[in-house]
Amino acid sequence: MARREFTKTVYAQIVKRALHPKHGICCEGCGLVLGAKPYHIDHTIPDALQNDKSQKLTAADGKLLGVECCHAPKTKVDVAVIAEAKRREAKFLGFARKAAPIKSAPFPKSEKAAKRVSKPDLPRRPLYQENSNG
Repeated sequence: MARREFTKTVYAQIVKRALHPKHGICCEGCGLVLGAKPYHIDHTIPDALQNDKSQKLTAADGKLLGVECCHAPKTKVDVAVIAEAKRREAKFLGFARKAAPIKSAPFPKSEKAAKRVSKPDLPRRPLYQENSNG
C-alpha cells in the first residue's frame, strides 16, 4: 500500500499547533523559530512501519519539522530503519538469502608462475634488546 498523505484539514491543524503567537511557526522537533524558512509535515512514526493503514491520519500522527534542523536527519534515520525492517521481514518470510561466492573452475597456473622458486623467509628480529651501555 502507498504512503498515506495528510489531508488539508489535518495539515492545517498541525500548522496551527506549531504556530507561536509571538514568533510565528516553530519546529516541533527542536523548537527553532522557522519564520520564513521551509518546513515539512512528517509522520511521527514512519508510515512504512505502520501495520494498520485503514485508520485515517490525525494531527497526532504528524509533526511540523524544519527542513534543515530536524526533517533531514529524521528522514535519514527513518530510511535506514525502514530498510532494516524490510530486510528482517524478508528473512522471516524466507525469501532472503545470503550472497554466495560465484562457483567457477579455478584458473590454471601459468608457466611463468609454475617456474617461480619461493624465497626463504627472513629470520625474525628480536622485539626487545637490553642496552649494555647503561
